[in-house]
Amino acid sequence: MTTPAPETIEREQGKLWVSDAEMIRRLGVPEKVARAALRMLDRDPKSGFPRKQILWGERRYRPAIVAYFDQHYALPGGGGEQAKSRMHPHGRKWATR
Repeated sequence: MTTPAPETIEREQGKLWVSDAEMIRRLGVPEKVARAALRMLDRDPKSGFPRKQILWGERRYRPAIVAYFDQHYALPGGGGEQAKSRMHPHGRKWATR
């Protein structure tokens, strides 16, 4: 994945619907790791991770992505316990902090 120009990144800040590539860049996680995690989350209908919406060009709703991470990583008012039980695609536990 290539890094876009700074003006492109600035223009994208207010987007509500993001592609997986845009989401991965914002998360700051290596692409290979992020794509494996997305496949795992998309396969599990109970994961609660926001699904791609056909109506919006196979993009995910960014505020829902942020809410997912806030809830699963125990920010005030969020869940957090679910994150401790999630498994890494290679059988290791995900780091919770």
